[in-house]
Amino acid sequence: MSAGVHAQKKDIILPRWGIKTNLLYDATATINLGVEVRTGYHTSVELAGNYNNWTFKNDRKWKHYLLQPEFRWWPGETFDGHFFGVHAHGALYNVGHLPKPPFSDYMNTHRMEGWLAGAGVSYGYRWNFNHRWALEATIGVGYAYLNYDEFNCGRCGQLLSNNTTKNYFGPTKAGISLIFGIGGKKDDSPSLYVAPPVVQMPVYEPVLRAGFVTPEVEAVKMRSESGSAFLYFVVDRSDILVDFRDNAAELQKIYSSIELVQGNPDATITGLSIVGHASPEASYAYNMRLSERRAEALRNHILSIYAISDSFISSKGEGEDWTGLGSMVSTSDMLEKYRAMEIISSSGDPDNKEARLRQLEGGSVYRHIFDQYYPQLRRSDYRIEYTVAPFSVEKGREVLLTRPGDLSLNEMFMIAKTYREGSAEFNKVFETAAQLFPDSDVANLNAAASALGRGETSLAARYLDRVKDRNELYWNNMGVLAWKHGDVQKASECFAKGGAQGKVNAAELLKHIESLN
Repeated sequence: MSAGVHAQKKDIILPRWGIKTNLLYDATATINLGVEVRTGYHTSVELAGNYNNWTFKNDRKWKHYLLQPEFRWWPGETFDGHFFGVHAHGALYNVGHLPKPPFSDYMNTHRMEGWLAGAGVSYGYRWNFNHRWALEATIGVGYAYLNYDEFNCGRCGQLLSNNTTKNYFGPTKAGISLIFGIGGKKDDSPSLYVAPPVVQMPVYEPVLRAGFVTPEVEAVKMRSESGSAFLYFVVDRSDILVDFRDNAAELQKIYSSIELVQGNPDATITGLSIVGHASPEASYAYNMRLSERRAEALRNHILSIYAISDSFISSKGEGEDWTGLGSMVSTSDMLEKYRAMEIISSSGDPDNKEARLRQLEGGSVYRHIFDQYYPQLRRSDYRIEYTVAPFSVEKGREVLLTRPGDLSLNEMFMIAKTYREGSAEFNKVFETAAQLFPDSDVANLNAAASALGRGETSLAARYLDRVKDRNELYWNNMGVLAWKHGDVQKASECFAKGGAQGKVNAAELLKHIESLN
């Protein structure tokens, strides 16, 4: 018997994007549109919106504006078959005179106008007809917080209640959606299937390595402890009164910081600086002198308690803290915030600015600022600078468990090398380094390499996003990340810019590509 040869249709290649309309909403004359994008082999994100601004016969209303984002997980491949979702929703609505059934008598004879917000979970299934067209059914349940005004039916119905609230639990979404796919390569050409099948050579799996960089040795390890003490003083005085109001607790902050450094056998204090700040309720010149005197008083108080060289501790006053005031007001929800910020951020004489604040809204704004924000401006900022002795690898492993901030990046790297690459201890060192030195390119590159080694691509991507100097090692590690995301083309492009390690990985990737042909 001769071997049979016949044409067989290739599998549908699924799109990257989808634009959809919910036919159930369409049936209620609600304009709606959804956009869904593939974010991974098993994940996607959808954003759907509704618009209905019509008034129907007999003054029936189903007016609303709705936004409903959803994250979806697909047990199979994204955009094929079953999926599970987590969604949020927010809407403005004006509904009334709804038909009964399915709605209640009350919904038929009343109108509700307000807003809602909430979240829920959903399940659905997608049928793909071809590369472009698909149909989807979904149902969701969850929670919504409703806030609305209640009227008798009619455009000018009598207001029955104001700001009524309700906690709703139940169905939160339903849909039968027609979908048009975008992106992805369509291939409708037939392929030949020959029986018996041709035995294929195994696909070569490339061994791609992320690169680590050895940090430079930190010649002198400079570290610091800093904070703020909100001390109370008698009006127009600068004496430190330990038992006055909360001064004991505020001074204890400084004591604890100093004793923490002094109690570290590997640390040597090199300086302690105190900066006094004042609030603007008097003249600028007066507040400058007052902040200087109070900072100097705190300096002398510390010298009277601790054996610190007089030359190591400094103090200065910076007067009125308009910058700090602006920061607090700008992030507040106080009345007349923007008018107050216009005055605070303006240039010119500080005393004139204070006078303008006092006049705003008959003084009510100033009284609020005086009570809520001025006390936080009257403070003494302190900073203790110290050096830390270098550590051997053995000593460094002990310090890593108790005082990891005393280690340099180079010392951490040397400690990591004593563990098996990929082990929990090895990865923990690089995670700790990235936490302690979040702005260091070296720390982030090495933490990304560690994350790639254990397959945590999302974490690796976050570390690589922090890197400012896009050097050869960065591009090599970006290539490994692209490969793990299934983007062979991007991986190849990154390895081309990845230096020596990139060349090795590029050669491995080429073997993989050739094994596919």
